Amino acid sequence: MDKAATRWLILILLLLLATALRFYRLDAQSFWNDEGNAARAAERTLPLILHAARGDIHPPGYYLLLHLWRALTGESEFALRALSACCSVLTVALTYGLGRRLLGTATGLGGTLLAALSPLAVYYSQEARMYALLGLCVVASTFWLCALVRQPARCALCRSLPYVLTAASGLYTHYA
Repeated sequence: MDKAATRWLILILLLLLATALRFYRLDAQSFWNDEGNAARAAERTLPLILHAARGDIHPPGYYLLLHLWRALTGESEFALRALSACCSVLTVALTYGLGRRLLGTATGLGGTLLAALSPLAVYYSQEARMYALLGLCVVASTFWLCALVRQPARCALCRSLPYVLTAASGLYTHYA
């Protein structure tokens, strides 16, 4: 087996591990207070979600996305938590791309392994809260910022747009 095939096999196995850890017993516990609040917020209409965000300490990005997700997947605890689990798996995948871009394939795979096994990442991927989405936005915006810095823009707006969108998505998800 050549190096590229081995690399892809390892990456796929790490992503399967990350997926298994994040979806295992996803609905084993009932919602706790903040998750219940998020579920109720997602039941509102889009204008009401935006209006309610004025009095909340969190921006409305996650609640808007959860509202759309809920329409596609349903209202069960598993379905609502699956949004965070999916965001977390995407974060693990993007960690490979970021590590590979910055320091090479071995670093990308090592970072992917750490992200897949991170107890904190697994914990937040199993909550119907905005933290896994925020992690995805952070890794994505860092990925695009590195791309922008490494290859100066021929068309500054076109090259910076992915970074601006992912960074703004992060701010629209959580003020941290």
